[in-house]
Amino acid sequence: MLNISAVVNSLGPSQKSFYLIKEFNKSRENTDISTSVFYERPAIPVTPTLFSCRNISFFSDYEGIAFATKLEDAGTLLKTCNNAVKCLYLWDIDWLTSSINYRPACDILHNQKLNLIARSESHATIIQNFCNRKCAAIIDNWNLEQIIDFYDGYMKKEQEKEEKRRERMRRRLEQMNKAKEQNV
Repeated sequence: MLNISAVVNSLGPSQKSFYLIKEFNKSRENTDISTSVFYERPAIPVTPTLFSCRNISFFSDYEGIAFATKLEDAGTLLKTCNNAVKCLYLWDIDWLTSSINYRPACDILHNQKLNLIARSESHATIIQNFCNRKCAAIIDNWNLEQIIDFYDGYMKKEQEKEEKRRERMRRRLEQMNKAKEQNV
């Protein structure tokens, strides 16, 4: 089962909340997907939710793929020790509408534990121009199929990395054994 979650400030009235709830509600049609939201501030959702909504304090037990939508929420993701694949789905580009501290923002955006996700090609270009890091994917309005495709690709890359690591370890052990045999 694939666990997909979002870490948000609240599910109150906004375009982001509407699309998030709309797409996450669709997941109930597929028994292989479980969606949930972790919020910081309780609010009446913009539309009824058909998935789990929990306070951010429960995020430490989460395992799956997790999307933050703001830099502050990404900081929360990074500070939490769990088995989540951590993503920053920059819904709104904060530095275009309000002043932010550049260095802390770049520290978050450059963190290799965080996958950057954009809403569109133009958003991806703006993000790359700001922090000089390419986005891992472009996902349109919380599209679940695109999220699943990204996750599958991510897991395939991680599996390839693990296989390469095991192969390096195997070669090192062989070299050590050959060196021992030659010394004896």
